Amino acid sequence: VSELCGEIGSAMKLSQSQINVLKRAGYLHDIGKIVLDESILSKDTYTALTEEEREKIKQHSIVGYRILNLFDETLDIAEYTYSHHERWDGSGYPRGLKGEQIPLISRIISIAGAYDRVMNRVEGTLEEKREAALKVIREDARKQFDPNIARLFIQMMDGKNA
Repeated sequence: VSELCGEIGSAMKLSQSQINVLKRAGYLHDIGKIVLDESILSKDTYTALTEEEREKIKQHSIVGYRILNLFDETLDIAEYTYSHHERWDGSGYPRGLKGEQIPLISRIISIAGAYDRVMNRVEGTLEEKREAALKVIREDARKQFDPNIARLFIQMMDGKNA
């Protein structure tokens, strides 16, 4: 996720200092999952979780925020961890932020994280996994993902395949 975040940041022509923050935030965005039981983390899909397990999963961004706020070295990325499950349409968590209310770095992490998640959970060849992951990004643009960043990401990944 960290590397993908850096690539997206470069494609967006962010400054090197912004890219460095983005890569650190991408690396630590799921640190709050350390409090979750392995049985929850090992389930294949979100729909396989019970309602109680879904609520526990939703807490990981809050836990991550609290952990990162404990250290001077990670204070600058705590907010991005807190907001990486917000959705472009406002239906995300923990605050229900919408559109550009969501920090840019969190919007980038959301796309990189979704791509990585599909790549690691879907069965098939590398190309089939890649297509499945890009399909998720394409279909959820304007709902879950910032449509402009999603479009750029898809172009970026298609360019890698050329």
